[in-house]
Amino acid sequence: MTHIIVLGAGMVGSAMAADLSKKHSVTIADLSIERLKHVKEKHQVISILQVDVCDQINLESVLADFDFVVCAVPGFLGYRTIKTVIKAGKNVVDISFFPENALELDALAKEKGVTAIVDCGVAPGMHNIILGYYNEKLKLTDFETLVGGLPKVKKWPFNYKAPFSPIDVIEEYTRPARYVENGNIIVREPLTDCEYVDFDKVGTLESFNSDGLRSILFTMPHIKNMKEKTLRYPGSRGICESSKR
Repeated sequence: MTHIIVLGAGMVGSAMAADLSKKHSVTIADLSIERLKHVKEKHQVISILQVDVCDQINLESVLADFDFVVCAVPGFLGYRTIKTVIKAGKNVVDISFFPENALELDALAKEKGVTAIVDCGVAPGMHNIILGYYNEKLKLTDFETLVGGLPKVKKWPFNYKAPFSPIDVIEEYTRPARYVENGNIIVREPLTDCEYVDFDKVGTLESFNSDGLRSILFTMPHIKNMKEKTLRYPGSRGICESSKR
């Protein structure tokens, strides 16, 4: 049986731990004992472990007992945590939305013989994987992805409910957005280039620039035009712009 450790017992980390525990031996680790107890109450089969991921030496020691790592810490902790995992010689899948360039860890991962799959959430994540699939089958010149999970019921004032770390939700609205235009990387403020898009059974949503292309900015140079835009209910963008001021 594979022994997996999930770093981070938040909404997403605990959900992944629950899914993985159906087929594997799973331990979930977090600094918050309250979060760990909450997971344990709902899923007795999952082991819990209080760990400070910022303590590099202790984290490397903890990881020694596991076959595989899933990293679900907040974005501001993601890069340093992934670096520690790689140094420990462990394969890892990461969903944290960290601002640093993950490709800077490429040489270290190769040195340690480690596979590190980063930004492997819904977005960034699934749309990057879908692009990779079609890139093997088609000659692509342009790629635009529209992303965003929305609550079925809109509630004022945000018309949105964070399905993951609220800190990282805010990052979508504050981090400069990068896209590719005519082969050049363009950096724009987030929430810019707003457009309205109509969807059957949903209605009209607004889209705006967000920084979700991530590593494909550099690994897909043959695709000369690439852009990610985040979808929200109309009006949400204006509220987010006001909160930035």
